[in-house]
Amino acid sequence: MLIEPSTVVSSVHYAHWTQNILFDCAAMKKQSAPATPSLPHIRVSLPLQFLLMTLIVIAITVLIVPFRPVIGVTQFSVLYLPVILICALVAHPSVTFFAGLISFICFDLFVVPPQFPFSVNSFLDLLNPLSVLVVAIVTGVITERARRRSVQVAVYRDADKLRTTLLNLVSHNLRTPLATIKTALTAMETDAALSESSQQLLADANAASDRVNRLVANILRLSQLETDKLKVQLQPYAIDDLIEVTLERWSSATASGDLVAQMPATLPLVMIDSDLIGAVLTNLIENALRHGKPPVIIHVQPRPDDLLVTVQDAGAGVPAERRSSLFTPFSSSRPTGIGLGLAVCKGLVEAHGGKLWATFDDATCFHFTLPLESATESAG
Repeated sequence: MLIEPSTVVSSVHYAHWTQNILFDCAAMKKQSAPATPSLPHIRVSLPLQFLLMTLIVIAITVLIVPFRPVIGVTQFSVLYLPVILICALVAHPSVTFFAGLISFICFDLFVVPPQFPFSVNSFLDLLNPLSVLVVAIVTGVITERARRRSVQVAVYRDADKLRTTLLNLVSHNLRTPLATIKTALTAMETDAALSESSQQLLADANAASDRVNRLVANILRLSQLETDKLKVQLQPYAIDDLIEVTLERWSSATASGDLVAQMPATLPLVMIDSDLIGAVLTNLIENALRHGKPPVIIHVQPRPDDLLVTVQDAGAGVPAERRSSLFTPFSSSRPTGIGLGLAVCKGLVEAHGGKLWATFDDATCFHFTLPLESATESAG
């Protein structure tokens, strides 16, 4: 078998671009360190934080003790609270707890009578230093939680930027060489000089390139659905025309009767984005042909407010224990499956205002609904 130079060049380009993507991803991963938290945090060693806080509390105590007979005991606790709050904002939580504890000790020893003995005349005298200790504990916990939350938000934001950049790389650096390979394989299939085995090999390669193209498209659409960036351009469309165009992908299956469409002679128009609903049909039909049992039958049933489309096969379907996660991304009941197709189909149908579900009674059926043009106009 003679391989065209264009195919070799395309394959080399594909491998080269794939390698570039891996290098770009590695570079982005190194650069995607968490952003600086919105809450401040002093960059001082922990022992030094303890020392500084001890000196500050002692200094405050030394300053207020001479004024104790004039001002009174109760008002002095207020002077410790700003220190505790500032400490909770910028220092380690353990330092905040320590600041509350040492403030409590200094307040009791030097401010609350009797001075120096660790005792009090009345329990009421302990309310002020205890309030300082409680404030230290509560503010320390709350501030640390807020600080961790800000770090998580920064990480998620960076991860979202990384995902967007990665998807752009996939879109531009994978789909272009795949399209070139697809064109080369399609052109080579028409060469009458090739043997039957060579033509079959090219057909298999062509089908594999289609599957990779659909996988890339599913990844991009899933990301758009999750980030609410999917653009749905609704137009009145004849679903029977879309089904006929979609079935052309599997001409051999339709010729052998393994893939059949059963539709009424006349059908109302539906309001859809034909590219997106075409992707839904393609994913469902491919799943039925690859994992189900022929014949695969497409039923279309008009209803008062919508159109019901069913893709049915005679296979055993999905095991009962896996049906609850059937439409969950990256959840597959097969070792070789990725679990993207059904999740994308569900998101695309729901973006049209329809529903997608599965039944496993006498056959494996995937049903989805589409709004009619008349129903859409009435709602508008």
